[in-house]
Amino acid sequence: MLRLSLICVGLALAINAGDLFGQQENRKGFGFSGSLGWSSIGGDYGELMTNGIPAEGSIWYQPSWWRLGVSIHVASYSAVEPFQDQSISQLEFQLFGTFLLLRGKLFQPYAQVRAGITRWRPEGPIFDPNPPPPDVPPGENPAPGRDGFQGGLALGSEFWVTKNFGIDVAGLFSAFSTEELDVPLLGITGLSSGTELGFRAGVVWFP
Repeated sequence: MLRLSLICVGLALAINAGDLFGQQENRKGFGFSGSLGWSSIGGDYGELMTNGIPAEGSIWYQPSWWRLGVSIHVASYSAVEPFQDQSISQLEFQLFGTFLLLRGKLFQPYAQVRAGITRWRPEGPIFDPNPPPPDVPPGENPAPGRDGFQGGLALGSEFWVTKNFGIDVAGLFSAFSTEELDVPLLGITGLSSGTELGFRAGVVWFP
């Protein structure tokens, strides 16, 4: 029974592969993708934060063997111990170009170049300025956000389950630079740059 099941799966993949080879290779149009992942922070900001779980949503256009798109990337990183109940949130708007190393295959590896604007927002008492700004209403976060720029690279592969739907897995590296951030309570001053290393897994839809 197991051997018969494996044969059936193999035949289904072979049939599906033939369909993909005939239809994916020359496809053009808009697509969408979404993912969750894991990442760690290094550089200056690595003194302040640990690991986080980023989420990302993207829309792109594929005219040929490459894609051009835009994505929204959000994450929350815990502060170092013993302040792990406090965090810094991350919001990025990115432009990206994806270069498909193979087209029309079940496995479609790619390289992606990314760049955009980033905003880091501290949340918690250790980040509060002292004295607090006079114009902040009671109950609101008085710590100002830090804006900057980000650029990076993703290397991954898509596995196409059908001609319209696939699974995406990738490793990512990026570097960012922001306005300076001081955390006097932790003896940390002048944070202005960092790196992000992680991976993502998600889905891709090519209607």
